[in-house]
Amino acid sequence: MRKVLWVVGVLAIFVIAGSAAAQSNLPVSPLCDLQTSVAQGEQRTVRVQGVYLAGLEGQYLVDAGCSGRTTAVEFALKSHRLWKRLMKMSNESNDRRHVSGDSDPVLVVFEGEFCGPPVPDSKLPERIRKNYHPAWDNQNSMTKLVVGAIQSVDALPPGHPCAPSKSDPNQWPCFPRESATPQR
Repeated sequence: MRKVLWVVGVLAIFVIAGSAAAQSNLPVSPLCDLQTSVAQGEQRTVRVQGVYLAGLEGQYLVDAGCSGRTTAVEFALKSHRLWKRLMKMSNESNDRRHVSGDSDPVLVVFEGEFCGPPVPDSKLPERIRKNYHPAWDNQNSMTKLVVGAIQSVDALPPGHPCAPSKSDPNQWPCFPRESATPQR
């Protein structure tokens, strides 16, 4: 009986510690503000809300008010809380059609390190470094979020500006399909 109580007590401590660690006292920062205010080479610990999109070429966080800007997403989770929910919701259409491809948009709050535009290689000549603006990925995302925790995962509400249209569910209004120039 003592062992059972001891095990229950230890489990309770882990559950309480895990839920406390999952909460954050950081305010939620608007994605658009971060995309325009984080300087080249700068990193900030943030909580940010946006629309998560994933596909064969990458994972992105977007927002309707950011005029086509994307933030590359990289996962370095300290806790896998809500991971299965995110994967299930973002792959719902793919699972239904039995294919791999672009995911469904999902409204999320992530916590992690928000990185400004990458710094050009110091070995490049100064004139090139001044005019060269490297991106984090092949979609020219000038910012990146390294996600340490998933705070919330929800379906896009009806009428959300980033929801795909009913006439063409493969078109996402918040994600630039062909980006020829880097976002600044």
